[in-house]
Amino acid sequence: MNYQELKETVLSHNRKYYDQHLSEISDEEYDILYDKLQAVEEAQGWADSNSPTILVGSYVGKIKHPYQLFSLKKVYEKSEIDAEFNIVTPKLDGTNLTLIYEKGIFQRAITRGNGEYGDNVSHLMTYCKGIPEYIMGKYNNVIITGECVTDNKVENFRNYVSGALGLKDANEFESRSIRFIAHDSLGTELDYTIRMGLIEKMGFHTIFDKNLCGQYPQDGVVYRIDNWKRCNQLGYTSKYPRFAVALKERGTLTAKTILQDVIWVTGRTGMVNPIGLVDPVVIDSAIIGRVTLHNIGFIQDHKLGLGDTIEIERSGGVIPKFNRVLNHFNTSTRIEQRHAEEAVGYALRRVGPRLYCSDETQHNSVKGLEHFIKTLEIKGLGPASITKLKLNHPTDLYRSQEWGTLGINGEKIQAEIKKSKSKPYYMVLGALGIPGVGRRTARQIVSHIPQFNRLREIELAHIPGIGPKTVESILAWLDVNEEWVTTLPLQLIQDQSVEAVLQSHSQKKVCVTGKLDMTRNELSNILTEFDFQVTNTVTKDCYALITSDTSTAGSKMSKAQQLGIKIINYWDNRGDIVNGKL
Repeated sequence: MNYQELKETVLSHNRKYYDQHLSEISDEEYDILYDKLQAVEEAQGWADSNSPTILVGSYVGKIKHPYQLFSLKKVYEKSEIDAEFNIVTPKLDGTNLTLIYEKGIFQRAITRGNGEYGDNVSHLMTYCKGIPEYIMGKYNNVIITGECVTDNKVENFRNYVSGALGLKDANEFESRSIRFIAHDSLGTELDYTIRMGLIEKMGFHTIFDKNLCGQYPQDGVVYRIDNWKRCNQLGYTSKYPRFAVALKERGTLTAKTILQDVIWVTGRTGMVNPIGLVDPVVIDSAIIGRVTLHNIGFIQDHKLGLGDTIEIERSGGVIPKFNRVLNHFNTSTRIEQRHAEEAVGYALRRVGPRLYCSDETQHNSVKGLEHFIKTLEIKGLGPASITKLKLNHPTDLYRSQEWGTLGINGEKIQAEIKKSKSKPYYMVLGALGIPGVGRRTARQIVSHIPQFNRLREIELAHIPGIGPKTVESILAWLDVNEEWVTTLPLQLIQDQSVEAVLQSHSQKKVCVTGKLDMTRNELSNILTEFDFQVTNTVTKDCYALITSDTSTAGSKMSKAQQLGIKIINYWDNRGDIVNGKL
């Protein structure tokens, strides 16, 4: 039974029990289904907006939006807007929020997130102005989307409001004086002006209230088509609705900030790329903390140094670009080639304006490939075979190669590479060579962000154990390497069943004793990657004792037998142990 089937089964039993006073299964059977649903949602990192597990404020995690939220296409000249776009409203410079009402009663509030999944912030809504607990009129299921703003006078308006929706403490949220202003109703087959009129009758403030909206910062105006049938006919692109656009001023695309640091990232061709870390600023509705600096020649042409005040621009690309230096901080902080070499740990060769791994250090690329092979457990493909076939990069494994030159071992390697295509996403993520992200860290990440194409969400995810340096390292690595990863024929989405299995033994304690063919630290590192906690003593909460000799009665063996703890002979079960199958 998949997630949707399981959810609908629990919902069906709920409706029969509460609406029809029927009970087709026992309470115990219902509890098993409900607990299983909760476990699946925790494993996948999100829940549907109508899941029975979601009560107001009770679900902490991602909620899937009932309808995907799209960004507005931005234009900068009014002449680009067709005449049929006849409705004009202000574009409030706040934070998007979706409200869900069932049978007229408020149920939950979801932040925009990535448009597909958002965070449940229902616990804060009692203290948000403009959100009625009950909506006026005879309405069944209603989904309202709008913008949150603040009545407080603050310097960085959007950051202040966005930060408020990330608070856990409702009392602190109340002090932020947040107000909700509606700008649409989703899933309603009515013209836009009619929809907005109904929303106002329900008791909401709307963006048609010019006096109210005029009190808050705006970053452009929205032009849209009123006619619902025409909007439905036009539909959407992969990113934007075709029936609404945002008209913005070009000056909003630039900002002044300070260059604080430079991260050097090696791409698949061996080119070493600089990514500038800057004081975060808001440009075009996005918080910007990184900027592309192109190459060492570009940096030196502009005499860039740490601490310089610079102008940056965001013109639709993934990484905003540097425009110019506004003020040099100090000549002693100028960025030179030696800074890149110190960062990567070896000498670089310069070709024109760019830096590359030198011929002598090409083994670093091969080392990354070897890490990929080892982490994905592709057996038989060692350094000799890599050298013979001149393999340098993970993408080489999935292209046509002369495997036949390796004899019968070549056939085995091909079979192993084929098997790697079904390896779980957390293993793939841990194999990519992202600095600081091995299999254990990858496991932590995928439990919160289960898809590679959403990995940039880590900037705002606040995952326990993942610090700001690791986050910056991941983002900078993505800036250079994201494209080739998406070409790999591998699992880039975490399968729910795999996640559930991994969760089932998460943090089980294991004690190790005796002489092995590896150090205890080495075995500990392997087991830790599979989320086992390795301890030095046998206690009652231990899951198992791994020992090299089950015939000798040592103190740990005696204690394990006394407590009824599982005892595993290392030599008889070595293959399972090093693969986390205890």
